[in-house]
Amino acid sequence: MAKNTDELDFELRNADSLDDFLQTNEAEFDDKNFYKLLGQYIRESGGSKFRIAVDSGISEPYMYNLIKGEKRPTRDMVIKLSFGLKLALEPTERLLKLAGYSGFYVRHKRDSILKFAVENNLGLEEADELLVKYGFSSMTA
Repeated sequence: MAKNTDELDFELRNADSLDDFLQTNEAEFDDKNFYKLLGQYIRESGGSKFRIAVDSGISEPYMYNLIKGEKRPTRDMVIKLSFGLKLALEPTERLLKLAGYSGFYVRHKRDSILKFAVENNLGLEEADELLVKYGFSSMTA
């Protein structure tokens, strides 16, 4: 993929024909869905599914149901998975978007705390401590 999202968006808004836009940019489209991307991130992590489940604060059976596409995760579940996978901000937000959720919105204090935790490579427990410290519910409680 050579074009960024803003470039594609600009081209789409200025396209004379949807057919031309789609044909011209065929190689730019992301064909992944949440479950495919989750599987890719799990493989790239090199960790066991069990370890990722533990680090994400979820049960192993639930993890397998997610991988098989049998469960739709909540937004917090996606964020917990990102901690378990030790994902950086961009892959975390990509996973959120493919699961149908918004990325982190810094005008929401809770999102700011979670974004800070992701950007600073904190673990799930440390993120939870920050949430509780600033008056929010723990994601693992």
